[in-house]
Amino acid sequence: MITTDRWTGLFFILFSLYVCFESWRLGVGSFFRPGAGFFPFYSGALLGVLSVILGFLAFRGKVGKAESWTDVGNTVTVSLAVLGFALLLTWLGFVITTFLFILFLLRAVERRAWLLSASAALFISAAFYVVFGLWLKAQLPAGILGR
Repeated sequence: MITTDRWTGLFFILFSLYVCFESWRLGVGSFFRPGAGFFPFYSGALLGVLSVILGFLAFRGKVGKAESWTDVGNTVTVSLAVLGFALLLTWLGFVITTFLFILFLLRAVERRAWLLSASAALFISAAFYVVFGLWLKAQLPAGILGR
């Protein structure tokens, strides 16, 4: 596992350098006047930092054992949930679809209690709406709430 993490860290360090280089060529701009490469540049930089941390931990031997992906049922369930999210997004709208998606994942996949699942789904969907809908002014699908 440690050898795999070393190679993975190195690959993503190189990939993040490539992303940052290409984003810089597009023009990063500033925080208040972002250019086309603003988001990719800082995403690549974050990926690079996390890759350096992974590589450092792998070389020090402090990386834990990974979980097994042998449970095909959860993989299929999550894949179908993502497909359902994509199909229902325009009809139900962003807020309702996100709430149902998070609720389903917490109940069906993570097997959490109803109150915790509903509370977390409500908080997450509201936070996403505040960040993307109100703060960033992204055009989110309104769905049945906008009719």
